[in-house]
Amino acid sequence: MSMTDLVVGEGYEVSNPPILEMQPGEPHHQLGRFFTVVALEDGGVRVYDGAYDSGVSTVHLPAEIVSQLSIQKLTKTGETTFADLMTAVVSSAAAANEQRTLVAGHSSADDAVDASHRFFVQFLSGQIKGLAAKGVINPNLAVIMTVLATGVELA
Repeated sequence: MSMTDLVVGEGYEVSNPPILEMQPGEPHHQLGRFFTVVALEDGGVRVYDGAYDSGVSTVHLPAEIVSQLSIQKLTKTGETTFADLMTAVVSSAAAANEQRTLVAGHSSADDAVDASHRFFVQFLSGQIKGLAAKGVINPNLAVIMTVLATGVELA
């Protein structure tokens, strides 16, 4: 896929995500399997791939790197977007219930409930980041949703 095929706000899947060299002194970044195009700029593309630093962290991919990637556009409709959001909530609740059961086996009922609440928030935050990387929801909205869910400011 070429630069001209990429659309701002759309999600893409990369079958060969590379490790990217960042600015001097910064650690390398493993590009995620999914990313959302945030902007087309300066002979490249700025993408969000689910990584958070301070709020939303984006990565600039030069055109030469984009041309080497095997990229496929992800299709989404209103129905699939809603289904993806509901799946994130349901899978987070199921994982939290599992966590509650595990903790209840060797701790108090109150500790088990607290642990399941914390686990739900962590799991849902990960699901939200993944949905933002796939272009299902806006990355800025993902930050707001995560802050509301966790009570932890990311920016």
